[in-house]
Amino acid sequence: MELERRYLPAADGNALELRDDGGPVIRGISPPWNSPSVDLGGFTEQFSPSAFDRVLNRSRNDPRGRVDVVGLFNHDDNLVLSRTTNNSLGLSKEASGLGWEMRNLPDTQTARDVVSLLRAGLLYGASFGFIVSDKGQHWTEDTKGNPVRTITDADLFDVSVVTWPAYPASSAGLRSLAQWREENLTAAEIRDRVERDAERAAARQREIEASIVALKLARLRAYA
Repeated sequence: MELERRYLPAADGNALELRDDGGPVIRGISPPWNSPSVDLGGFTEQFSPSAFDRVLNRSRNDPRGRVDVVGLFNHDDNLVLSRTTNNSLGLSKEASGLGWEMRNLPDTQTARDVVSLLRAGLLYGASFGFIVSDKGQHWTEDTKGNPVRTITDADLFDVSVVTWPAYPASSAGLRSLAQWREENLTAAEIRDRVERDAERAAARQREIEASIVALKLARLRAYA
C-alpha cells in the first residue's frame, strides 16, 4: 500500500471556497464522485461514492481510536490548519463528492496567510492523500479502450489547500494497471506471448549451440 495524492483545481469540481461563519471557514469537495481524472500516466481514475465510507462511518468507540485526518497547506506536515481529532476538520459524504470543512482555524501565521490568499483569489486548488485498500479498486476500459481505475475503498490521510494543482503520474496506479493487464490477457495476447517466449528460447538455444561449436573448434585448433 502506498500513499497517493490527487490535485484538483476548482474547475474540476473541487469547489474550494472561503466563507465567514463566525470566523473564516474553508470548504471543499474533493474528490468528486464518478468524475474521470486527467491522464495519470496511461490511465484515468475516478472515485465511487463508497470510497471513504469506512472513514466516514468509523465509530467514536472504535478500538482503533477516532479517525485522524489533518487539513494542511501544500501538504506540509508543519503547516497544519485543522484536524478531525479536535473537531476543527469536518468530513461529510455529499451528493457530489467528499465534503470537508476547516473551521476554528488556529491563530497561526500560516492560517492567517492562507485565509488572506484565499480572499485575494490567489489560492484555488485542493488536494487529498489516500491509500487504497487491498481490494479497494477495480479496472475497466472506456469506450475508446483506455484503462479506467475506479477507487471503491480507501483510507483518507489529509486534505490540503494547495498553491499549484499538479497532476503527477501515479506509480501505485501504474503497478496496479500492470497487474490487471497481466491477469486479463486475451487469448490472442496469451498466444503472442507464448510465441515470443518460444522464439526467445530458440534463439538462446542457438546461441548456446554456437558457443559449444566455437569451443570445440578452439580446442581442435589448440591440439592441431
